[in-house]
Amino acid sequence: MKEPTRRHRSTATPPRPSRVIRPYEIDERYLAVLLQLDPYRAFKYATIPWLHCLCRPDVEYSVFRKYLGYLRQAPNRYIRCPEQQNASPNVPYKTLVYELAERGISLLRDRGLMPEPTSIAHGADKKSKRASSFALHRAHSYYHEVIVDLGYYAPLHYLIRHNSALRLVDFSQLLAHSNVPSATRLSRDPLLVSLKRRQTRFDGTPHLIIRAKPNAQRLTIGVPGIQVDRGTETFERVEAHVLNAIEYIEDRHHERQWGFDNCMIPFLFTSEARKARAIAFLERQRNGFPFVIFKTIPDLGLLHHFPKPRHYDPAYRYADGEPKPPDSIHVFTTPWKRAGFPDFNFNTFEECKP
Repeated sequence: MKEPTRRHRSTATPPRPSRVIRPYEIDERYLAVLLQLDPYRAFKYATIPWLHCLCRPDVEYSVFRKYLGYLRQAPNRYIRCPEQQNASPNVPYKTLVYELAERGISLLRDRGLMPEPTSIAHGADKKSKRASSFALHRAHSYYHEVIVDLGYYAPLHYLIRHNSALRLVDFSQLLAHSNVPSATRLSRDPLLVSLKRRQTRFDGTPHLIIRAKPNAQRLTIGVPGIQVDRGTETFERVEAHVLNAIEYIEDRHHERQWGFDNCMIPFLFTSEARKARAIAFLERQRNGFPFVIFKTIPDLGLLHHFPKPRHYDPAYRYADGEPKPPDSIHVFTTPWKRAGFPDFNFNTFEECKP
């Protein structure tokens, strides 16, 4: 009987003798992928097209896929596909999503590229029931994190790369920046926010977006994190998140914690009705509040196909038979809603004219 030449996409066991990649053989090709999947720097989950776009666009796509196959397959297992993807719709035809495996995390820590769990991730709150804090506190919900990564952070990177006037200072760069207070840089859990009545964390990680103006001035927007609602929680939880955002901004936590001059907190919804309800709630609380912005995007994990990087170009022309994602994937090239104020354009830092 002829041996199979291909393996099933749900298994990491190769049909042929595998290519063993030992730790000392991990060069810049493989290291770029592992660093992109480090949630301290970039993503928890990412698809092959996004990893190719952000890591090695100069390498042919088919060759890059082969790199990922080597990293995933046994006995290497530096990366893996989340088990939750097997339960998602149309999974046999859907682009694989990757995350760091334990061996990949250990390799990054051994090379000093990822903080040790004993010094940071597990040191914040010994009584906490979380498996870990800091950047690895991120929810285990597959669909939730797909929206955080592929619905916000990946399009943000795409926007920055294709707009020379914009620059992104990500979480790892923030922690090393001199403007960030030393108390935050030395904290065992800098993502933890202590409000008056509760402690909370935003989804994702803090970042700073800088826009250069023609007159050589610079405008900045500090984003301490985002909030994602997939309609899986009661609306009282959404209201609590909105109140947390108001207190965070009004009490200037963004300045004390990250050194931001200003602050905006994006809220992403998969339901237009829940977004409208959240805006109405904020209007009742403050009659208008310009620093919390709202957007509705599709529930990406439930789409038949993940949007690819080229789909975020508003001028992209789809070929016949090519899956076309909803237009609402255009997160940063369409306006964001605000309570009591004109819509806001994230790509120009300007309000929409009435």
